[in-house]
Amino acid sequence: MSDKSEISDMTVQEPLLALEVEDIRPVLGNTAHLKNTVIASDGLEYAVKSVTDGETSELKGLPNPRQIPASEWLCTRLGEMCGLPTPICRVIYDATSNQHFFGSRYDLAASSKPQDEINFAASLMGPSPILRKQVWAIYAFDQFVFNIDRHLGNYLYTKNRDGDVTVQAFDFSLAAMVMGWPNKVGDNLIPAGFNTTNYWNSVKSLTYNDKTCRDSAIKILDNISKVNVDDINRIFTEMPGSWINPLHREALTSWWVSSGKNERINSVKSEVLK
Repeated sequence: MSDKSEISDMTVQEPLLALEVEDIRPVLGNTAHLKNTVIASDGLEYAVKSVTDGETSELKGLPNPRQIPASEWLCTRLGEMCGLPTPICRVIYDATSNQHFFGSRYDLAASSKPQDEINFAASLMGPSPILRKQVWAIYAFDQFVFNIDRHLGNYLYTKNRDGDVTVQAFDFSLAAMVMGWPNKVGDNLIPAGFNTTNYWNSVKSLTYNDKTCRDSAIKILDNISKVNVDDINRIFTEMPGSWINPLHREALTSWWVSSGKNERINSVKSEVLK
């Protein structure tokens, strides 16, 4: 489908209670799709993405690059429903460009600076199981939505009152509808060689002996299985119509009530249990 025909298929749907851009600024550092952050009308800072960010990315050949905000919104909201540690997201309207951004809130108490591998490994292997359980749950979720780009650079890092490192997972711009999920993926897992699988091999080698990690991953998958199609439709209704191609929305909601959803959940369960 061409970009022109994709745009013509968009429904006119305005989100409820969108924030507004007060100030926009370039992002610090290099990322695949994140170009700007904004100060929104609630006074807080958000990392923002638009439907055009995928088209101007250095990454070429994505099945549906204009679906980046929709994929971000769907994955973040679904993750929230299922108990995934992830930042709050909002729809943010920019009057200057007359477009709606996906916004992921910056937690000022957190650091977006990646932990170096040695310190992260030490935290994973520490006495507290919290971080281990978090990253296993995030991996299970990433596999379900076919997020190929999980790595140390797309976590927000915090420490709890006991001094334990915890994470929030953000950035689903190379997941879900952007990647042709679910119909082009089926129950196939993410192949080797992507950031998600490369990173996971290291994590699993360090945490394999903690059986509570698997319980955390299975819990997320069980929660996904409890999410019904009305919940998915509500997630779509909350986003601007300019973000989602109606054909992609219909494909996902049809798949959600088919055997395909449970087949994918079972495929991911087999992966985390092996």
